[in-house]
Amino acid sequence: MTAQVYYHHPRDSHYSLAYVTQDRDAITTSGQDAVIEKYDLDEEFFVLYTNRGASGTVEDLDVEFEDVLDEMSPQNRTITVRLLQIFEEIIEETELAEDAKLEIYKRIELARIPDALERVDWTGTAVDIAGQLMSTLILKHALPNANHRTSISMAQWYLESIQTGFSFPSFATEEYDWKAWVNEYITESKRLLTVRRNTTAFSLLAEWGCDVVKRKNGIEIVLAEYDLDLTRSEAYAYYGDAHTELCTDFLSESVTRAGYDELRNIEGIGQAEFVSFLDEAK
Repeated sequence: MTAQVYYHHPRDSHYSLAYVTQDRDAITTSGQDAVIEKYDLDEEFFVLYTNRGASGTVEDLDVEFEDVLDEMSPQNRTITVRLLQIFEEIIEETELAEDAKLEIYKRIELARIPDALERVDWTGTAVDIAGQLMSTLILKHALPNANHRTSISMAQWYLESIQTGFSFPSFATEEYDWKAWVNEYITESKRLLTVRRNTTAFSLLAEWGCDVVKRKNGIEIVLAEYDLDLTRSEAYAYYGDAHTELCTDFLSESVTRAGYDELRNIEGIGQAEFVSFLDEAK
């Protein structure tokens, strides 16, 4: 039987792994919405699960963003506004399809987006730049949900700015799930995001007998497949690069499937040109 630890609490996925220890008395929960679970694998240990701080539906979000947007450069503001428009469209489509309000688990953090954009090297092929843009937006996780779908849509806008009429192939099934080939990339992306933030905790879990960390939606992280002997800064850099490579591979396959293989070799455009395209596309 696989020795596993839950990353999201199995009874309420709003709670996620925050701390692991073999000393129960080392855990303090004052001021926190938290749950503590005991595991006994090769060794006994405890996992602290904390609530990530938001609940309700998208309608409950504070949508007053003027002050945050005013602090951004004009270029960053244009891209951020378009990202919010994409997010709103995805939420509307999702809620219409599911006939239910989409649940949230964190606040929108628009201030993260300019930092994400500054990490993009706006030189290289179209797919390389789009891959960086997609990756860094996902890594910054500024939105309460739909970060992957929103970031993929922003990558499509970028590729369309270079190749008029470009659009991705369909990524979803009739049931609104990711298609199998897309889901492989999305699932690995979520694994990388989780490992990137938790190498210290995961290395301890492996030492105490854990083989698999299980996220919500059945996503399993086999600890032996990842290098956990990294400091926090090393992990952020190493797995950040791995995530960018994964996103670039995803876009490479996507443009080929869409019949626009040339985008893998065409030179991309800079941020200023991309913003001009977004302004004209309003």
